[in-house]
This record gives sequence, C-alpha cells and structure tokens, in this order.
Amino acid sequence: MKKGFGVISAIIILLLIASLMAVVVKVSFVSVKHTSDTYLVERANLFMQSSIENAILAIEGYDRKENHNCLEKIHFVDEDQMFESNITILRYYCYDSNDCPCGNFVKSIKSDFSHGYVLMKVRVESNISNPRINKKIVLEKITLQRP
Repeated sequence: MKKGFGVISAIIILLLIASLMAVVVKVSFVSVKHTSDTYLVERANLFMQSSIENAILAIEGYDRKENHNCLEKIHFVDEDQMFESNITILRYYCYDSNDCPCGNFVKSIKSDFSHGYVLMKVRVESNISNPRINKKIVLEKITLQRP
C-alpha cells in the first residue's frame, strides 16, 4: 500500500513542477514581448524627433521666393525601412506676407518675434512588411517649431 502511495505522490509532484514550469515559460514570453514592443515604440519616438529636426532643416533650406510657394508635406523613411514619417505643415506664422507666398500662412501675428514659426503635424507609422516589426505602431504629434 505504501509503494502505491509513493508513485501517486511522485506523479502529483511531477505534475505540479510541470505546471510551474509552464507558467514560468508563459511569463517569460510575455516579458520578452513587452520588452520588444517597448523598444519599437521608443525607436519610433526617436525617429519622430529626428523627422521633426529634418523637417526644420528642409524648411530652412527651401527657397520660398524662387519656388513661389511653401513646403506643405514632407516624407521621410528611416534607413532600416522600419518606420516612415509624414509631416504636414499646418501653418506658417509670418510677420510680412511678402516673405510667405504660402496658402496656409497666418498673417495676424503682431510681432517680428513670432515670425518664422511653423505648426506641423507629424505622423510616424511602422512598416508591417519589414520582418523585424511585429505590430502596427502609429504615433502622432502636433508641434510648434521655429526653423
């Protein structure tokens, strides 16, 4: 009778250990997934900041008088093809309307200090076709910048 009880208790202990190991594996999988997702979101945020700075440089280098218009949309793709950024320039704040031949400029500013500000909407999306991206990431930001 004691030998039969020992086999049953050994099987119960093995089942408990197997269940515990299954829970540990599941928790570690969830932890790895969370870390990976956090890394991708942070990388998307850094790419958004880089896109904003590159957009400011593009606005500074764009000759509005020669082209008789202003930049309205700018598109960037990162070097790894993981993210793409679409920047829409919502408003140009110009003190003098002769300096801004734009259709979307605000001419109601009262001081030269506000001249040159740009209101832009930045949208960063992940490229799902990239094998290193495992989920869709979309970040949007509206920011006021001075080139």
